[in-house]
Amino acid sequence: MKKNFPYSTPDGYFENLRTRLSEVPAKRARINLLPYLALVASFLILLVAGNIILSRSSYSGRAADEEIIEYLIESGTTLAQLEESYY
Repeated sequence: MKKNFPYSTPDGYFENLRTRLSEVPAKRARINLLPYLALVASFLILLVAGNIILSRSSYSGRAADEEIIEYLIESGTTLAQLEESYY
């Protein structure tokens, strides 16, 4: 049984295909950078905000070295006791 394909190309279709394709204006692919720039900007904002929050919170609860030394002197702690507790 012979299979007939019901479709065919028009006469002369491939002969002038190149000239028809050269007449079509080439479209330039444009990449939309706005979503990527927004993503980068949001990450930078989060990074800066996190850095500010962490830098303020990490130093606010710590005592200065001078305060620690003053406390140890007032409490009567000796150097021997400090060395004993350190090791």
